[in-house]
Amino acid sequence: MTLLEKWLHIIRNCSFDNTYKAAWSKAITEIAVEYDFENNKQENVEITLLSIAQKVIRYYWEQISFFDLKQSGNPVKPPVIVSAVKELITSYQAKTGSFKPIKWFKTNAEDLCKQEYDKAIKDIVKALKADVSYRFLRIEGREIEGIYEYEQKADCLYIAADNLKQLKDNSLIVFDAINYRWTQMLENFNHSPRISKKVKIIDEDNIRRKPLNKFSAYLNIENPEQLCFLCGYVIVEEAPAIDHVIPWSYLYSDDLWNLVFAHQRCNSSKSNMIPNEDMIVRLEKRNSVLLNLLQKSGIKDKHVSELEMAMDNNYVRKFWIACQG
Repeated sequence: MTLLEKWLHIIRNCSFDNTYKAAWSKAITEIAVEYDFENNKQENVEITLLSIAQKVIRYYWEQISFFDLKQSGNPVKPPVIVSAVKELITSYQAKTGSFKPIKWFKTNAEDLCKQEYDKAIKDIVKALKADVSYRFLRIEGREIEGIYEYEQKADCLYIAADNLKQLKDNSLIVFDAINYRWTQMLENFNHSPRISKKVKIIDEDNIRRKPLNKFSAYLNIENPEQLCFLCGYVIVEEAPAIDHVIPWSYLYSDDLWNLVFAHQRCNSSKSNMIPNEDMIVRLEKRNSVLLNLLQKSGIKDKHVSELEMAMDNNYVRKFWIACQG
Protein backbone atom coordinates (compact mmCIF):
# COMPACT_ATOMS: atom_id res chain seq x y z
CA MET A 1 0.00 0.00 0.00
CA THR A 2 1.06 3.59 -0.58
CA LEU A 3 1.50 6.00 2.34
CA LEU A 4 -1.83 7.61 1.44
CA GLU A 5 -3.64 4.27 1.51
CA LYS A 6 -2.08 3.38 4.87
CA TRP A 7 -2.90 6.83 6.32
CA LEU A 8 -6.53 6.61 5.24
CA HIS A 9 -6.73 3.03 6.54
CA ILE A 10 -5.64 4.23 9.98
CA ILE A 11 -8.12 7.12 9.96
CA ARG A 12 -11.01 4.87 8.93
CA ASN A 13 -10.24 2.21 11.51
CA CYS A 14 -8.87 4.08 14.54
CA SER A 15 -10.65 3.50 17.85
CA PHE A 16 -13.56 5.58 19.15
CA ASP A 17 -12.15 6.12 22.66
CA ASN A 18 -11.46 9.82 22.04
CA THR A 19 -10.53 12.18 19.21
CA TYR A 20 -6.76 12.27 19.85
CA LYS A 21 -5.81 10.28 16.75
CA ALA A 22 -7.94 12.48 14.53
CA ALA A 23 -6.22 15.58 15.91
CA TRP A 24 -2.77 13.96 15.60
CA SER A 25 -3.29 12.98 11.95
CA LYS A 26 -4.73 16.38 11.10
CA ALA A 27 -1.76 18.20 12.64
CA ILE A 28 0.81 16.09 10.75
CA THR A 29 -1.10 16.57 7.49
CA GLU A 30 -1.17 20.32 8.10
CA ILE A 31 2.59 20.28 8.74
CA ALA A 32 3.02 18.45 5.43
CA VAL A 33 1.06 21.15 3.62
CA GLU A 34 3.25 23.87 5.16
CA TYR A 35 6.55 22.09 4.58
CA ASP A 36 8.92 23.67 2.02
CA PHE A 37 10.02 20.75 -0.14
CA GLU A 38 11.78 23.00 -2.65
CA ASN A 39 14.39 24.23 -0.19
CA ASN A 40 14.63 21.13 2.02
CA LYS A 41 16.07 18.07 0.30
CA GLN A 42 16.65 15.69 3.23
CA GLU A 43 15.31 12.16 2.90
CA ASN A 44 13.74 12.10 6.37
CA VAL A 45 11.88 15.00 7.92
CA GLU A 46 11.88 15.60 11.66
CA ILE A 47 8.53 16.60 13.17
CA THR A 48 8.55 17.62 16.81
CA LEU A 49 5.71 16.79 19.15
CA LEU A 50 5.83 20.44 20.15
CA SER A 51 4.89 21.49 16.60
CA ILE A 52 2.04 18.98 16.62
CA ALA A 53 0.81 20.20 20.00
CA GLN A 54 0.80 23.80 18.76
CA LYS A 55 -1.74 22.79 16.11
CA VAL A 56 -3.75 20.40 18.29
CA ILE A 57 -4.39 23.15 20.83
CA ARG A 58 -6.07 25.19 18.10
CA TYR A 59 -8.41 22.38 17.03
CA TYR A 60 -9.65 21.77 20.56
CA TRP A 61 -9.79 25.47 21.45
CA GLU A 62 -12.25 26.15 18.63
CA GLN A 63 -14.45 23.08 19.11
CA ILE A 64 -14.66 23.76 22.85
CA SER A 65 -14.85 27.56 22.72
CA PHE A 66 -17.64 27.73 20.14
CA PHE A 67 -19.58 24.52 20.71
CA ASP A 68 -18.20 22.85 23.86
CA LEU A 69 -18.08 19.53 22.02
CA LYS A 70 -17.17 16.54 24.20
CA GLN A 71 -14.17 14.65 22.86
CA SER A 72 -14.60 11.28 24.60
CA GLY A 73 -17.31 9.01 25.94
CA ASN A 74 -16.29 9.38 29.59
CA PRO A 75 -17.99 12.44 31.14
CA VAL A 76 -16.37 11.80 34.53
CA LYS A 77 -12.80 11.80 33.24
CA PRO A 78 -12.37 14.10 30.21
CA PRO A 79 -9.22 13.71 28.08
CA VAL A 80 -6.12 15.48 29.42
CA ILE A 81 -5.87 17.66 26.32
CA VAL A 82 -9.47 18.83 26.71
CA SER A 83 -8.88 19.75 30.36
CA ALA A 84 -5.70 21.64 29.45
CA VAL A 85 -7.46 23.63 26.74
CA LYS A 86 -10.45 24.39 28.97
CA GLU A 87 -8.11 25.78 31.63
CA LEU A 88 -6.49 28.00 29.02
CA ILE A 89 -9.89 29.20 27.77
CA THR A 90 -10.90 30.05 31.35
CA SER A 91 -7.70 32.04 31.87
CA TYR A 92 -8.17 33.86 28.56
CA GLN A 93 -11.77 34.79 29.43
CA ALA A 94 -10.70 36.04 32.86
CA LYS A 95 -7.96 38.24 31.39
CA THR A 96 -10.07 39.64 28.56
CA GLY A 97 -13.31 39.89 30.54
CA SER A 98 -15.16 38.40 27.56
CA PHE A 99 -16.95 35.07 27.23
CA LYS A 100 -17.53 35.53 23.51
CA PRO A 101 -16.18 32.59 21.47
CA ILE A 102 -13.22 33.55 19.33
CA LYS A 103 -11.07 31.87 16.69
CA TRP A 104 -7.64 30.80 17.95
CA PHE A 105 -5.65 32.98 15.54
CA LYS A 106 -7.47 36.08 16.79
CA THR A 107 -6.72 35.49 20.48
CA ASN A 108 -2.98 36.11 20.94
CA ALA A 109 -3.38 33.67 23.84
CA GLU A 110 0.27 32.58 23.57
CA ASP A 111 1.37 36.01 24.81
CA LEU A 112 -1.65 37.17 26.78
CA CYS A 113 -1.76 33.96 28.84
CA LYS A 114 1.84 32.86 28.35
CA GLN A 115 2.19 30.90 31.59
CA GLU A 116 -1.11 29.08 31.08
CA TYR A 117 -0.36 28.52 27.39
CA ASP A 118 3.05 27.02 28.12
CA LYS A 119 1.49 24.70 30.70
CA ALA A 120 -1.22 23.63 28.24
CA ILE A 121 1.34 22.88 25.53
CA LYS A 122 3.45 20.90 28.02
CA ASP A 123 0.40 18.85 29.07
CA ILE A 124 -0.59 18.25 25.45
CA VAL A 125 2.90 17.06 24.47
CA LYS A 126 2.88 14.70 27.44
CA ALA A 127 -0.51 13.30 26.42
CA LEU A 128 0.59 12.88 22.80
CA LYS A 129 3.68 10.95 23.93
CA ALA A 130 1.70 8.66 26.21
CA ASP A 131 -1.50 8.08 24.26
CA VAL A 132 -1.09 8.85 20.57
CA SER A 133 2.42 8.92 19.08
CA TYR A 134 3.05 5.19 18.83
CA ARG A 135 -0.54 4.00 19.28
CA PHE A 136 -1.60 5.84 16.14
CA LEU A 137 0.22 3.19 14.10
CA ARG A 138 -1.60 0.28 15.76
CA ILE A 139 -4.84 -0.92 14.24
CA GLU A 140 -6.60 -3.96 15.68
CA GLY A 141 -3.46 -5.01 17.52
CA ARG A 142 -1.17 -4.78 14.49
CA GLU A 143 1.29 -2.02 13.69
CA ILE A 144 1.07 -0.40 10.28
CA GLU A 145 4.65 -0.13 9.04
CA GLY A 146 6.18 2.45 6.73
CA ILE A 147 4.34 5.50 8.11
CA TYR A 148 6.92 7.17 10.32
CA GLU A 149 9.62 6.24 12.82
CA TYR A 150 9.09 7.01 16.48
CA GLU A 151 10.73 5.84 19.69
CA GLN A 152 8.50 5.90 22.74
CA LYS A 153 8.96 8.99 24.93
CA ALA A 154 10.94 10.78 22.20
CA ASP A 155 10.30 14.46 21.45
CA CYS A 156 10.07 14.01 17.71
CA LEU A 157 9.22 11.56 14.95
CA TYR A 158 10.81 11.04 11.54
CA ILE A 159 8.88 10.64 8.33
CA ALA A 160 10.25 10.05 4.85
CA ALA A 161 10.06 13.18 2.74
CA ASP A 162 8.32 11.22 -0.03
CA ASN A 163 5.65 10.12 2.44
CA LEU A 164 5.18 13.65 3.70
CA LYS A 165 4.89 14.84 0.09
CA GLN A 166 2.10 12.31 -0.49
CA LEU A 167 0.18 13.82 2.41
CA LYS A 168 0.66 17.30 1.00
CA ASP A 169 -0.36 16.34 -2.53
CA ASN A 170 -3.49 14.58 -1.27
CA SER A 171 -4.27 16.87 1.64
CA LEU A 172 -7.84 17.68 0.58
CA ILE A 173 -8.72 13.99 0.51
CA VAL A 174 -6.99 13.41 3.83
CA PHE A 175 -8.62 16.40 5.57
CA ASP A 176 -12.06 15.30 4.37
CA ALA A 177 -11.46 11.79 5.71
CA ILE A 178 -10.22 13.12 9.06
CA ASN A 179 -13.16 15.51 9.46
CA TYR A 180 -15.62 12.76 8.57
CA ARG A 181 -14.11 10.38 11.12
CA TRP A 182 -13.88 13.12 13.75
CA THR A 183 -17.54 13.95 13.17
CA GLN A 184 -18.51 10.29 13.62
CA MET A 185 -16.70 10.28 16.97
CA LEU A 186 -18.32 13.52 18.10
CA GLU A 187 -21.76 12.19 17.23
CA ASN A 188 -21.09 9.32 19.64
CA PHE A 189 -20.05 11.68 22.44
CA ASN A 190 -22.52 14.58 21.98
CA HIS A 191 -26.27 15.10 21.68
CA SER A 192 -25.65 18.39 19.90
CA PRO A 193 -27.24 18.86 16.45
CA ARG A 194 -25.45 19.84 13.22
CA ILE A 195 -22.10 18.40 14.31
CA SER A 196 -20.81 17.88 10.77
CA LYS A 197 -21.58 21.52 9.97
CA LYS A 198 -19.86 22.67 13.14
CA VAL A 199 -16.69 20.73 12.37
CA LYS A 200 -16.68 21.90 8.76
CA ILE A 201 -17.26 25.55 9.58
CA ILE A 202 -14.48 25.57 12.18
CA ASP A 203 -12.09 23.94 9.75
CA GLU A 204 -12.87 26.51 7.06
CA ASP A 205 -12.19 29.46 9.38
CA ASN A 206 -15.62 30.82 8.52
CA ILE A 207 -17.57 31.11 11.78
CA ARG A 208 -19.72 34.21 11.49
CA ARG A 209 -22.64 34.94 13.74
CA LYS A 210 -25.25 36.73 11.65
CA PRO A 211 -26.90 39.97 12.83
CA LEU A 212 -30.20 39.33 14.60
CA ASN A 213 -31.79 42.73 14.00
CA LYS A 214 -34.26 41.31 11.48
CA PHE A 215 -35.97 39.39 14.30
CA SER A 216 -36.84 42.56 16.27
CA ALA A 217 -39.97 43.19 14.21
CA TYR A 218 -41.33 39.74 15.08
CA LEU A 219 -40.44 39.97 18.77
CA ASN A 220 -42.02 43.43 19.05
CA ILE A 221 -45.37 42.01 17.98
CA GLU A 222 -45.55 39.88 21.14
CA ASN A 223 -43.41 42.09 23.39
CA PRO A 224 -44.00 45.75 22.38
CA GLU A 225 -42.94 46.99 25.84
CA GLN A 226 -39.59 45.25 25.34
CA LEU A 227 -39.48 43.44 28.66
CA CYS A 228 -36.23 41.59 29.31
CA PHE A 229 -36.92 37.86 29.13
CA LEU A 230 -34.17 37.16 31.66
CA CYS A 231 -34.92 39.65 34.46
CA GLY A 232 -38.46 40.78 33.61
CA TYR A 233 -37.76 44.53 33.70
CA VAL A 234 -38.41 46.98 30.85
CA ILE A 235 -35.37 47.65 28.66
CA VAL A 236 -34.80 51.41 28.64
CA GLU A 237 -32.05 53.72 27.42
CA GLU A 238 -30.45 51.00 25.32
CA ALA A 239 -31.22 48.87 22.31
CA PRO A 240 -32.45 45.46 23.45
CA ALA A 241 -30.14 42.54 22.89
CA ILE A 242 -31.60 39.52 21.14
CA ASP A 243 -30.76 36.45 23.19
CA HIS A 244 -30.72 32.75 22.34
CA VAL A 245 -32.55 31.06 25.24
CA ILE A 246 -30.98 27.70 24.36
CA PRO A 247 -27.35 28.73 23.70
CA TRP A 248 -26.25 29.40 20.13
CA SER A 249 -23.13 27.33 20.83
CA TYR A 250 -25.40 24.30 21.19
CA LEU A 251 -27.86 24.84 18.33
CA TYR A 252 -25.56 26.80 15.99
CA SER A 253 -28.68 28.36 14.55
CA ASP A 254 -30.76 31.55 14.75
CA ASP A 255 -34.41 30.51 15.11
CA LEU A 256 -37.32 32.78 16.00
CA TRP A 257 -38.68 30.17 18.44
CA ASN A 258 -35.46 30.47 20.48
CA LEU A 259 -34.94 34.26 20.39
CA VAL A 260 -36.07 36.84 22.98
CA PHE A 261 -35.38 40.43 24.02
CA ALA A 262 -32.91 40.94 26.88
CA HIS A 263 -30.85 43.66 28.53
CA GLN A 264 -27.32 43.85 27.13
CA ARG A 265 -25.91 43.10 30.62
CA CYS A 266 -28.33 40.20 31.20
CA ASN A 267 -27.42 38.72 27.84
CA SER A 268 -23.69 39.01 28.57
CA SER A 269 -23.89 37.54 32.07
CA LYS A 270 -25.99 34.59 30.85
CA SER A 271 -23.22 33.54 28.42
CA ASN A 272 -23.64 29.85 27.47
CA MET A 273 -25.72 28.94 30.53
CA ILE A 274 -28.31 26.22 29.94
CA PRO A 275 -31.76 27.64 30.82
CA ASN A 276 -33.76 26.26 33.74
CA GLU A 277 -37.20 24.70 33.31
CA ASP A 278 -39.00 27.90 34.30
CA MET A 279 -37.38 29.69 31.35
CA ILE A 280 -38.33 26.83 29.04
CA VAL A 281 -41.97 26.93 30.18
CA ARG A 282 -42.05 30.70 29.65
CA LEU A 283 -40.48 30.32 26.21
CA GLU A 284 -43.07 27.70 25.22
CA LYS A 285 -45.90 30.02 26.31
CA ARG A 286 -44.31 32.99 24.54
CA ASN A 287 -44.04 31.00 21.32
CA SER A 288 -47.72 30.05 21.48
CA VAL A 289 -48.78 33.69 21.90
CA LEU A 290 -46.28 34.90 19.26
CA LEU A 291 -47.45 32.39 16.64
CA ASN A 292 -51.09 33.30 17.25
CA LEU A 293 -50.35 37.03 16.82
CA LEU A 294 -48.26 36.47 13.69
CA GLN A 295 -50.99 34.35 12.10
CA LYS A 296 -53.64 36.97 12.91
CA SER A 297 -51.47 39.68 11.38
CA GLY A 298 -51.27 37.71 8.14
CA ILE A 299 -47.47 37.39 8.16
CA LYS A 300 -46.41 34.28 6.25
CA ASP A 301 -42.70 33.67 5.75
CA LYS A 302 -40.05 31.10 6.61
CA HIS A 303 -39.60 32.37 10.18
CA VAL A 304 -43.30 31.96 10.93
CA SER A 305 -43.28 28.51 9.30
CA GLU A 306 -40.24 27.50 11.37
CA LEU A 307 -41.95 28.75 14.53
CA GLU A 308 -45.03 26.68 13.75
CA MET A 309 -42.89 23.63 12.97
CA ALA A 310 -40.97 24.08 16.23
CA MET A 311 -44.22 24.09 18.21
CA ASP A 312 -45.66 21.10 16.34
CA ASN A 313 -42.47 19.11 17.02
CA ASN A 314 -41.86 20.36 20.56
CA TYR A 315 -38.38 21.63 19.63
CA VAL A 316 -37.95 23.84 22.70
CA ARG A 317 -38.26 21.02 25.19
CA LYS A 318 -36.51 18.42 23.02
CA PHE A 319 -33.43 20.58 22.43
CA TRP A 320 -33.40 21.78 26.05
CA ILE A 321 -33.33 18.18 27.33
CA ALA A 322 -30.72 17.17 24.74
CA CYS A 323 -28.34 20.05 25.51
CA GLN A 324 -28.21 18.95 29.14
CA GLY A 325 -26.74 15.63 27.99
